Amino acid sequence: MLVSCQPKCSGEWLRRWRFLLALETFSCPLSALAAAVQSDSSSADEKPNVVPDNKIIRRRSRALSSESVVQTLHCLKRKPADAFAYFKDTESIGFHHDFSTYAEIMHILSHSRQGKMLVSLFCDIVSPTGSGGPEILALMKHLRRTCASHTLSFAINCLIKAYTICHDAQVTIDVLSHLCRLGYVPSAWACNFVLKFVAESSGSEMVVAAYEQLKCSQMTLDADSLSIVTRSLLKAQKADKAFQLWVEMIELGVRPHEYSSFVIGLCDCGKYDLAYGVLQGVTKERVPIEAVAYNMVIDGLCKEMKLEVAEKVLDLKAKQGCSPDIYGYSYLIRSYCKMNNVLKALDHCEAMEFHGIKINCHIAGYLLQCFSKLGKTSEVIVYFEKFKDSGIRLDKVVYNIAMDAYCKLGNMNEAVKLLNEMMTRGLAPDRIHYTCLINGYCLKGNIRSALQVFEQMLKTNIVPDIVTYNILASWFCRTGLVKEANLLLGHMMDQGLENSVTYGVAIDGFCRAGHLSDAVVLFNEVEEKGINNIEALHTAMVRGYLHSGSTGLAYKLFLRVARQGSLVDSFSCSKLINGLCREGNVKGASTVCSMMLEKGVVPDRISHTELIFAYCEAGDMHNAHLWFERMVQLIPPDVIAYTVMMNGYSRAGQFKEACYLFDRMTKLGIEPDAYVYAVLLNGSLKETLKREWPGLGNESRGLLLRTKHNKLWGNMQDIGVEPDVYCYTVLIDGLCKAGFLREAQGLFDEMLQKGLQPDAYVYSALIHGYCEQGEIKKAEALLQEMRCKESTRRPETNQYEEVRSWVDMGGISETDIQDGIGDEAVFDLFRDEHHLYRLVIRGKWYSLGRPSLKASADGNASVVIETSAGPSSSFARATIKITECSAEEGKEGTRVIWTFDPTWLGWRTGFTPTIEIRGQNCSLS
Repeated sequence: MLVSCQPKCSGEWLRRWRFLLALETFSCPLSALAAAVQSDSSSADEKPNVVPDNKIIRRRSRALSSESVVQTLHCLKRKPADAFAYFKDTESIGFHHDFSTYAEIMHILSHSRQGKMLVSLFCDIVSPTGSGGPEILALMKHLRRTCASHTLSFAINCLIKAYTICHDAQVTIDVLSHLCRLGYVPSAWACNFVLKFVAESSGSEMVVAAYEQLKCSQMTLDADSLSIVTRSLLKAQKADKAFQLWVEMIELGVRPHEYSSFVIGLCDCGKYDLAYGVLQGVTKERVPIEAVAYNMVIDGLCKEMKLEVAEKVLDLKAKQGCSPDIYGYSYLIRSYCKMNNVLKALDHCEAMEFHGIKINCHIAGYLLQCFSKLGKTSEVIVYFEKFKDSGIRLDKVVYNIAMDAYCKLGNMNEAVKLLNEMMTRGLAPDRIHYTCLINGYCLKGNIRSALQVFEQMLKTNIVPDIVTYNILASWFCRTGLVKEANLLLGHMMDQGLENSVTYGVAIDGFCRAGHLSDAVVLFNEVEEKGINNIEALHTAMVRGYLHSGSTGLAYKLFLRVARQGSLVDSFSCSKLINGLCREGNVKGASTVCSMMLEKGVVPDRISHTELIFAYCEAGDMHNAHLWFERMVQLIPPDVIAYTVMMNGYSRAGQFKEACYLFDRMTKLGIEPDAYVYAVLLNGSLKETLKREWPGLGNESRGLLLRTKHNKLWGNMQDIGVEPDVYCYTVLIDGLCKAGFLREAQGLFDEMLQKGLQPDAYVYSALIHGYCEQGEIKKAEALLQEMRCKESTRRPETNQYEEVRSWVDMGGISETDIQDGIGDEAVFDLFRDEHHLYRLVIRGKWYSLGRPSLKASADGNASVVIETSAGPSSSFARATIKITECSAEEGKEGTRVIWTFDPTWLGWRTGFTPTIEIRGQNCSLS
């Protein structure tokens, strides 16, 4: 044996070790082990400078035994660094440590709480590339039998740390869970260390999985655990899951200590409502929260326009003792100004001043911009001067708002003064300020001054942007300055700012000024030359054609562009559909809708409804139905679309289909309005008169009519729809046509009791009914009452004089007219919101269609309207404004033509509508 007996102390052991080494005849310095024992202050990490010869190492390792190493380690237990150095050196000379030596060194390091050395030891054991060692669980079991619980807990912490160094997150979690199942209780530090390791090396899902696994293993989780998991989830934008865990931990009795961080994290994820809920909870517990957390919640709620809740957070902040600051008030003021609620914004400004917080230039800008959007231009100037006098250092944005206000007021001198004042305060104007002045001068029509500002802008090396050029180009074109517009566009081209938007603005300006030919010339030149975003140019030209009333040209351009694979914007398409429908080109409107769908653009609800209405007016219910069903698949129809279809079916004599649509609409949750019921009432009346009226006695007719009307009337009352004037008009007209004047008069009185003002239709229906039954006095009384009503204004042209024109032409006697309805409302034109017209002659309404108006009078004193539609009573009133009258003799007698102004009726210009009257005895007086 190299060592025959064991030394009693480390000093004796060292002396013997040195003696034995001296007997050996090899020149090698002391090993690291000897050096460690010689110096108490030496580090365990130090390594020997020279590696002994392998032969000597093998000789030394054969001289050691497990018992001797254990006893030596035991002697060094009060010097754990020396013990660990000895352990490592013996290993380096070839000694293979066994369970006993590992158990002894682990015991020494655990008791002395040498974490770094213990972690290194565990790493050698558990590492896949390490030197290996005994089973780690057996070592832990031995340690549990021989050590106190706190020493065992320290060892477990080091073991877990070693696993995080040598293995991945999942292996570490599994080991920790396995230890827990074996009865080892890891500390909260160990759990949190593992969670932190998982959070840094894996995703949030792994963190949650680790958290759940640790929780199921009955491990100790504390506020730090909660913070680690929630922080990881919030970083991954999983705020709902983080909030759920937060609530669960609180229910388990864990008291979080990072409320502010959690609230800020929720705000970063956009979960301001959840953050507000946390603030409400901590306010009751009097937990201190940082002011920045409150401000972030207020800012988020304001961005979501939940201003009442944001104000509650501001109150919570004050209750918690946080000093008011400018940020919370600024967020509220900004949002109220965005909503154009300037009164609430001013209230918060007053609250700021009450707490001694001064308004800054940003808040001043919010208020001035709000006044500007509301059109309160004078208030902009007043508050600007107020802010300036209060000493607020105003920025360029605020000055620009004030300059814009002066420009809108037409006070360009003050706007220029503000520009100069701004420069004297060291604020350099930019292109926005100069563009504001240019726009102001253009609004006043002072193009010369606008050009001077533009030149000054160029001299100061401020490059105009596309907005500046668009303003100038638009006003050049609107004022007919074609040459100047072309020069400006050329200058833009030189500056590299040529674009389709500016050309579109120029085309729009030409068309608005009535210079369609100039717009077409510019369009052709640019299109031939080629330009990027050519679709914008096509869109502008289509709109220009439509604005000029050239719907046909707009349609041709649309087709050409569509066949080339492009499409004008959806707004222009909608205007084109509207224009084609108004001119009766339903097929063209249908083509536009179809091409939009082929390009993946869905026409809006209004365009669909207009197309369906046009088909209904043309009596083509088949295509109306097809487009309605297509609309159902693309855009849910509203009550207007359903009403148009129901009215179309009613007019086409398909009342059952109208009722089916009504039931379908109500089942979808679309609430009918009074107009819907009026359509159904009118349709029911027509159906009754056409199919069920013949063959019935007077009493049966009255019962049938009342039954059907009462059913719809009761349905209206059940859902809370109050009948309007139109509903009463339909019912009164129906009763009058059926001869039930007493019931009609009762409804008329009911209207008056409800405060509804009857219009000319109601009076005309009653007057005509009384005239039909020969009750002229009652008709005259109603006529006199209608005159006195303020709601029924007399037309500018005396209608009786118009009647006399008819009488003088012959064919209709003055007596006949006066016997009919008197000297009022004999010859009127009626128009509804869809621009369909009715001619009223002798109290009867006739459909005239669109755009042709023709009427003829024969020698038998009766009026015939050339139209396929029947009488109707559902249109508003308008009076023809006669512009010209002429007569000519023909084979059939005198032909009298009255020409009237189409714009008087809201029609487009470009054609001359006429009313033609023919009769054997016609004459023009």
